[in-house]
Amino acid sequence: MRPAPGHDDDHDPPADDEQDLLVVLRLGNRQMGTQQERQQIEAFADELDAAVTAAGVGEYDGDELGGGECILFFCGPDVDRLVAVLLPLLKRSPLCRGGHLVRMVSGPDGAPERRRLPI
Repeated sequence: MRPAPGHDDDHDPPADDEQDLLVVLRLGNRQMGTQQERQQIEAFADELDAAVTAAGVGEYDGDELGGGECILFFCGPDVDRLVAVLLPLLKRSPLCRGGHLVRMVSGPDGAPERRRLPI
């Protein structure tokens, strides 16, 4: 698995105008998932990374495991375009059953707030 954002010295931090999108996957147990599950998620994350890179809509920025979840971190200049590329792939994968997306949006007062979208 790749390091979570902020923990990878090989990448520059995202630009201020980039938006974050989290893909939250449920794991088969309440901890780190099974080894097979982690391997499948890693291969799937590589596929998602290739898709967003090829479409020019953003990048995959790592993952985080724990508490029965795997969070895949993506960022890009337009989160709607990122969702448009990722969502068809996510909907086809059995790894995403019970999963959801989390994106930051401006709330009524202009402050950022999380919005959860089912896959």
